[in-house]
Amino acid sequence: MWISRYVCLFTIYSFFGWIYECIFCTSRDKAWQNRGFLFGPVCPIYGTGAVAISLIAHMVEKRGVDFPVWQVFLIAVLGSAVLEYVTSWVLETAFHAMWWDYSDMPFNIKGRISLFTSLGFGLAGLLVVYIIAPYTEMHMNRVAPLTTELLSLCAIALFAADLTLTVTLLLHFDRVVLRFEDSFNRNMESLVKNTMERSSFIKEGITTTPKAIYDRINSMSEFVKTAVGRIHRFRYVDKNKADERNGLLSMIKRKRK
Repeated sequence: MWISRYVCLFTIYSFFGWIYECIFCTSRDKAWQNRGFLFGPVCPIYGTGAVAISLIAHMVEKRGVDFPVWQVFLIAVLGSAVLEYVTSWVLETAFHAMWWDYSDMPFNIKGRISLFTSLGFGLAGLLVVYIIAPYTEMHMNRVAPLTTELLSLCAIALFAADLTLTVTLLLHFDRVVLRFEDSFNRNMESLVKNTMERSSFIKEGITTTPKAIYDRINSMSEFVKTAVGRIHRFRYVDKNKADERNGLLSMIKRKRK
């Protein structure tokens, strides 16, 4: 029962986080931004953080220990920093891509976390513990146990389907880019070898390369373009590979506008 309850709360907090991200990024960029890793209107990292801080608050409350505001703030700051760093590292390791980047902000660590964003999440933690969580849990208590179970099962099924679709499309995009790179590299090798003998072929190859890139982009489904469009940039140890993928990412974002 309690697991189903927190699954529902996780979904609600993830939805609230998605609303905040969309509003903030849309107002900043002056254009609609559908934020998040998944296709659905949720940001799981917000749900995870909100559930974690509310669980800690409940555990401390049950033990009868005083839990002052500054401790809640400090736990939220440190917890959000750890959560953001680990999530960013996992996503970058799995997909070689970044969904957020704080490199242009002071006191950042590898662009994954920064002091000022962590302080902002500390204030958000206070908002969750003292306002959002009590109000949300009060309404959750009015929901019948069987309804809570059914809602949690539906949420898990939707999350699983969304995650599977997102991961599949991102892996598909990476394979497409790698195939394009291999083809481009082979063509360039051929051009270099025949520089003196086939100058007309060289000109044709240079003029058709941009067209090949746009044709590749146009052949991608809207789902792939949407998934890739949410990525801030690709990160590779090899700078050339990173530049190539970032260039293709920029083209996809321009095509979606």
